[in-house]
Amino acid sequence: MVDQTTTIIIVVLVVVMIAVVWLELRYLRRKSKSRRQRAAQRPEELQDEAHNALITTRAIASTLAERGGIRSDEVDSLLREAQMAYSRRNYRVSIDLTAKAKDRLAALRKEHAAQGDLAKVAAPPPAASEDEEPTTKEVLQNEYAPNLIQSRFAISLAESAITDGQTAGRDVAQAQALVADARARFDAQDYSGALSMARQGERSARGEAVTVSVPPPSTPATAPAAPGRPVASKSAPAAVAVGSACPSCGEPMKVGDAFCRKCGARVVVTNCPTCGADLLADDAFCRKCGTRIQH
Repeated sequence: MVDQTTTIIIVVLVVVMIAVVWLELRYLRRKSKSRRQRAAQRPEELQDEAHNALITTRAIASTLAERGGIRSDEVDSLLREAQMAYSRRNYRVSIDLTAKAKDRLAALRKEHAAQGDLAKVAAPPPAASEDEEPTTKEVLQNEYAPNLIQSRFAISLAESAITDGQTAGRDVAQAQALVADARARFDAQDYSGALSMARQGERSARGEAVTVSVPPPSTPATAPAAPGRPVASKSAPAAVAVGSACPSCGEPMKVGDAFCRKCGARVVVTNCPTCGADLLADDAFCRKCGTRIQH
């Protein structure tokens, strides 16, 4: 009886060790693949990626500070170091530092969400006089449509939660469907709907029971015009898949076309021309294979 119990314990320990080694190897392979992809990038591509990472991370940090009261000296220090590295053309270092800043912001957001403080919304600021410098919040409100930055950040968090859920062996089918809906709404410029669906997808990926609430589609959001500037009436570019036809005149589109060769209509690529992965409207690089996207 003792020998049988000992054998069972040894078998269990062996199975646990195999599972740990398998997960570790999977993590190392993913990290090695990411390094190879980044090493294959040309200097000008790294510069664009570092620039985009800095702009996006600063916007996220400013939005979380203004709307949720989430501030971090550590994040500010990382962004300063990333800017210095970018100025010295150390683009890889700049990208790594902004990634650390994003991870820290994500952790802070989760902590506030657990405390129920994420729903805080700052009161509208008083009207600024002509002599006053616009605040960071006012600049963001003038440059970005409402909920654009928040929805993009929420989709990124939900995708990370899905990856964690798959690693932990959870069923993430519902979360994947919710995030796919969020991406579609983001591409359609329904940023409020994309934000709602992405948050539900993140909770589902983390194992919470989610009763799906589907918000009604809203009209495409546009960034408000700065004071004294007229609002230009401009329709959004049509979204097309790689190798499809122009939605305006039906002319076949070639890979990399940003405008129709026949009628001149502007289009937005929704699939990576290399691997076919889904793209968001403002992606400069494919999230799956790293291919640079020409908009």
